[in-house]
Amino acid sequence: MTGQRFRLVVEREVGALERVLGVARRRNLGVESLSVTSTDPQTWNVQLHAREVAPAEASLALRQFSALTNVRLARIEEV
Repeated sequence: MTGQRFRLVVEREVGALERVLGVARRRNLGVESLSVTSTDPQTWNVQLHAREVAPAEASLALRQFSALTNVRLARIEEV
């Protein structure tokens, strides 16, 4: 699988995951897989694998993920 992997730490609040998916849809990331795990009662660890998109588009998506109120940490990796 090539593309980008977005890793997020998201507060466990109603609608938080939906907002993350909303950014992925608006940025047309072409989600190939999504993994959500819980390591504590307050947060989810989210891994979102996206198809390969232009670097500027991936950067914009990362900034939008970071701006969400329930996202504590957001980073991107090339895979």
